[in-house]
Amino acid sequence: MQKDKNLADVPDKALARQSLQLGDSATRNVGTTQGTVAAGDDSRITGAMQKDQNGGDIPDKKQFARTIGAVTSTTITLGESGWFKIATVVMPQSTSTVVIKLYGGAGFNVGAFETAAISELVLRSGNSSPAGITATLWKRSPNGVLECAWINTSGDTYDIYINIGQYAYWLIAQYDYTGNANVTLHSTPEYSSVQPGNSTSGQTYTLYNSLMKPTPEDVGALSVNGGRLNGPLGIGTDNALGGNSIVFGDNDTGFKWHSDGVLGIYANNALVGYIDNSGLHMSVDVLTNGAVRAGNAKKLSLTSNNNSTMTATFNLWGGADRPTVIELDDDQGWQFYSQRNTDGSISFRVNGQMEPNSYSNFDSRYVQDIRLGSLQYGQVWNGPGFSDTSGYVITGITNGNSDELVDGAHRRPIQKLIGNQWYNVVSI
Repeated sequence: MQKDKNLADVPDKALARQSLQLGDSATRNVGTTQGTVAAGDDSRITGAMQKDQNGGDIPDKKQFARTIGAVTSTTITLGESGWFKIATVVMPQSTSTVVIKLYGGAGFNVGAFETAAISELVLRSGNSSPAGITATLWKRSPNGVLECAWINTSGDTYDIYINIGQYAYWLIAQYDYTGNANVTLHSTPEYSSVQPGNSTSGQTYTLYNSLMKPTPEDVGALSVNGGRLNGPLGIGTDNALGGNSIVFGDNDTGFKWHSDGVLGIYANNALVGYIDNSGLHMSVDVLTNGAVRAGNAKKLSLTSNNNSTMTATFNLWGGADRPTVIELDDDQGWQFYSQRNTDGSISFRVNGQMEPNSYSNFDSRYVQDIRLGSLQYGQVWNGPGFSDTSGYVITGITNGNSDELVDGAHRRPIQKLIGNQWYNVVSI
């Protein structure tokens, strides 16, 4: 055969093809054995992916995405404001996990950055003790998903619901799940204006950020614009006064509310005074390193004419013949005064009769009554009897068999009444 003939000089071409195992034609019976090139209607050709289908001819697209490590995603549209059944999941009670993430939110106005939201749902099943799932929504934007819920439709199958605002069009939904679970995402979810009555609410956690800043109430803080503080306040220290109080530096020194219109003043946990609508009341000394002055000429005058029928005046003054005078006057004259005399002595005078308001001061200091106290018995015969004890009197001697020996003696303490208390007399 001549090479320039290109096999044209082969006498029996059909026999030559058969000898080369080419079959009946160059397009048939080729690759019928392992390791040869597939052609024709071979299953390796008919079952192959076609590149012009862009993956559309993959039978199990979700499994294919998981096999290559890709995230499964789709688009959904949620037009109204309310609840939508976004997915149906199968989660066996052997601890399975499902994640659903939504990109986009309610609204679509240019410049409304909060509509470019991210919302994440994480679902976890239990271990059949008890059976069920836990649904958690992680919220980043006020225009994203607001709440989540679920309904157990049968066995390990659950319908997943979300609550979102109006105009949530063309959102991207991505999801993933553990190998023992499954997810069916609904691109056109069922709608309900209210949460389904037989659903179980999930838990929403807000991820605070520069878009969603927490309020003072969210973090238990007090706003710089003012607000209500529930509990005691300590400035620079803990608060030991408790109640509605403020302490400064020292944990038990400050102010504490007592009742309506009454504010207590505390120092080292001791009440030293209080303030009410009638003024300042101090239960301890008021000290100053300097003089308390009113007016001039070393004269202090305190005047009250509120509900009195006459004006009362308290004066501190003095002169050449009365160096220092403390005096109380009213419209009819002086009531009493105390003064230092020129010889250094002191005079105290009352322009009327002095009467105590209460005699309890006297009663608490003087003996009002005397009595004998409880009876005591001492064995005399073959016993110690009583020694000479001050404050006791012998009130009886006993001799049961009337012989020459005394059996015992009785005595009682002498007692005195002072105020409302009885005291044993120590000595007479």
